[in-house]
Amino acid sequence: MREWRRGQPLADIDTPALILDIAAAERNIRRMAEAHPGPHGAAAGAGHPGHAGRPVRLRPHVKTHKTPLLAHRQLAAGAIGVTCAKLGEVEIMVQAGIRDILLSSEVVGPAKVGRLVALSRHARIHTVVDDLGAATALSEAAQAAGLRLPTLLDVDVGQGRTGVLPGEPALALAQALARRPGLEIVGVQGYEGHLQHIADPGARAAACQKALQLLVETAEALRAAGHDIAIVTTGGTGTHAAAGGHPGVTEIQPGSYVVMDAQYGGVGGLGFEHALFLLTTVISKTRPDVAIVDAGWKSASSDAGAPLVHGTDGARYVFAGDEHGRIHHEATPNPPRVGDKLLLVPSHCDTTINLHDVYYVVRDGRLEDVWPIAARGQVQ
Repeated sequence: MREWRRGQPLADIDTPALILDIAAAERNIRRMAEAHPGPHGAAAGAGHPGHAGRPVRLRPHVKTHKTPLLAHRQLAAGAIGVTCAKLGEVEIMVQAGIRDILLSSEVVGPAKVGRLVALSRHARIHTVVDDLGAATALSEAAQAAGLRLPTLLDVDVGQGRTGVLPGEPALALAQALARRPGLEIVGVQGYEGHLQHIADPGARAAACQKALQLLVETAEALRAAGHDIAIVTTGGTGTHAAAGGHPGVTEIQPGSYVVMDAQYGGVGGLGFEHALFLLTTVISKTRPDVAIVDAGWKSASSDAGAPLVHGTDGARYVFAGDEHGRIHHEATPNPPRVGDKLLLVPSHCDTTINLHDVYYVVRDGRLEDVWPIAARGQVQ
């Protein structure tokens, strides 16, 4: 990590640098918490009704920001716990003192099963399953360790990724899991990830309701069969409002809202701010309408397209290799010059953050701190 000092202006930070506007991130955290106050608002009747009239609770996904420093801010704002995508993320969060975690991806294979069981001695880790063989291995390892793992059925509500099919297939799996003493079936999970970026709020909400009805009906069928289904968890940044207001949903798992990105910037009706930027320097200008910057594929992910140029009307970014990007500015009133620094809005926050070791945390245009991205690269 290069030399830095607290209080230095944003423009003095060496580049490329991943910038976290901490004031904007804090406002985003507060807005989501206010939209879903959960048990903190229950006495006053706040929040949306979940199972048995309980308000929907917030369990944000940390796979986006990957740092306990932001996770603890989310917990302080009212989240009941966090969601992780990988065991490596769980390990980082447990080491940081977080004690209530949902692992939203299936755990398969002896190495991962062993890690999950070990972690479950230090925190309450909810796991998800969609396969009887994998679940049996989990149960046997937990039983040998004297543990009983809180377990959710992962249900496919239309994304076509993981998850047992809703209805009868889910019920059959639950009946089989009831005979596995190392597992305690406590809920269902379904993720409508394929709907997160539908731009029109009405169309997105309508599609979300159809997907969530599959999940809620499955939970009701499991309860009718005698299973104690207390948790119905779902939702992302794009669908948090629809999911949080759907009868029968008890938890939601949004993640990107803390920092946002250019992809979510095109999704209507969300109301969160861009808090994540990539600072880059113009290092070459040999053509009048193109500037070359020092941020390329190693600094910004491209799975969701190119980043946007922030605050410069008419300019657009094009990848130009591992270390370089082109800023086309044919229609820009004040074209950038060599040495100028520009802010880019990453197209996909999760994958761009995973390229960087640290956040340069900025407040009111000055460097407040440098935070390690502790769960960066934790893909196992």
